[in-house]
Amino acid sequence: MKNAKMLMIALAAVLALSLVGCSSAPAASASPEVSASAEATPVPTPEITMTAQEIADDLMNIDDLFSSMDHSEQDLFAEMCGLDLSMLEDYSLNDAMMNVKSHTLYIAKVKDAADMDAVKTAFQTRKEQMEQSFERYLEDQYEIAKAGQIVTSGNWVMLVICEDSPKVVDRFNELMGA
Repeated sequence: MKNAKMLMIALAAVLALSLVGCSSAPAASASPEVSASAEATPVPTPEITMTAQEIADDLMNIDDLFSSMDHSEQDLFAEMCGLDLSMLEDYSLNDAMMNVKSHTLYIAKVKDAADMDAVKTAFQTRKEQMEQSFERYLEDQYEIAKAGQIVTSGNWVMLVICEDSPKVVDRFNELMGA
């Protein structure tokens, strides 16, 4: 069972990477430009006592929006979107276990506000990968991926892709005290 799970994750990664590599769009337009300021201003963060995984667990329990999620391959998930884990104080990266769902829930607490744009760019890359993976595969999952959202609160960043992303964003903001 574990070998089958690893095989499915590897196949999903290969599919995602092959679709990205076969994209006809120029690379410059595939990801948004994020400007880096010379001096980063500290982002005030409300005192959040929950860990990233506790926040993710809370959000994944909303109306069973996230079934069959996997967070055991966090290094692979980070590598797929170019996320440097050393920039993070805490994180939880969760993708659907099988490639028939676009469900994604990434939550990260950034150590330094100067790295916030880099983390948001990595999350945007993952969102675009999910869109490309499902664009010609499963139309309903493609629409769900397109509606995914990246939100911030203080030094926290979240990428959510599911049937009711706004509901998850509302709960995330509630947990953040926003």
